[in-house]
Amino acid sequence: MKRFYTFLMAFLFIIAVENMYGVIKRTLIDFSKYDENVKAQYPEPADSYITNIDGSPKVVIGYKDYMLEGWKIELNASADMTPNRVNSYCKPVLSQRFGATLGARIHFPKWNNNSMAIIKPPFPIKIYDEKGQFANAENGVMPNASEIKTLSIWVNGRNFRFGLAIRLRDRYENITEYFMGWLYFEGWRKLVYINPNFTDRISAKVLKREPLYPFDIPYYVFDSIVIYRPNDEIGGDFVTYIASIEMEYTPYIIDSEVTTDIKDEEVWGIITARIQHKMDVENRNLTENLYLYQQEKKRREAGRDTATSTNK
Repeated sequence: MKRFYTFLMAFLFIIAVENMYGVIKRTLIDFSKYDENVKAQYPEPADSYITNIDGSPKVVIGYKDYMLEGWKIELNASADMTPNRVNSYCKPVLSQRFGATLGARIHFPKWNNNSMAIIKPPFPIKIYDEKGQFANAENGVMPNASEIKTLSIWVNGRNFRFGLAIRLRDRYENITEYFMGWLYFEGWRKLVYINPNFTDRISAKVLKREPLYPFDIPYYVFDSIVIYRPNDEIGGDFVTYIASIEMEYTPYIIDSEVTTDIKDEEVWGIITARIQHKMDVENRNLTENLYLYQQEKKRREAGRDTATSTNK
């Protein structure tokens, strides 16, 4: 009887642990709220500009460049020709069912050719703020996420036999692609990826410890959406709309004392310093790209002004 009681208590403990620290379902990114969240996080300025106060040019990104209108589409090398680039772009589109969605127009080559289009934000989604705390939670970032059980995406199809995948980046900068399914349907569908290696049984899991501070708490951040066009499928224009992406996962940290007793980052500032170094490198690249963009914009405006004055 004593053995049975011990076994029963152990079994109930396992069930309790599984229920207490089970799978969590959260929204990774909701495009109906995306622009609103971006504007709340970056209230000023509206437009990007370059400062050069101390002789070191730095770019200040305006919130407009983070919004859905600024999302971009990158084509694979064999499809990356000027006409295809010009006719491949994103913009917010209003859906009666979901509100604002991410609309994408992609122009694939018309000949038989395996093609790929990557839909992504203009800049990597910001994971931390200036104080080393998580930013953009559920607006592209999923903090404290250990193991993914499922990913799901609401997408609007137009009867094209094209594939769709989601790419996520983890704390080690590894990018993993999750194939969601085919877009051979019309209207809204919820495509779901189920992790074949996920199990709810504790006895079947490979249990191990992961280092915490000064390493990042495990997280996933949205990297991109990939559209695959097989070589024997129709080319030319293709459009789709994406409403949201959800994730089911197990949290890594379940003991709040780990993060509340001592504020590691406030004491040491290691993550903040690491983020600042990364931001400095990105800033130099962005400054150059923004400078070239602004110069080209001025050339076009000057050309329009010249044409207008000539026609008078």
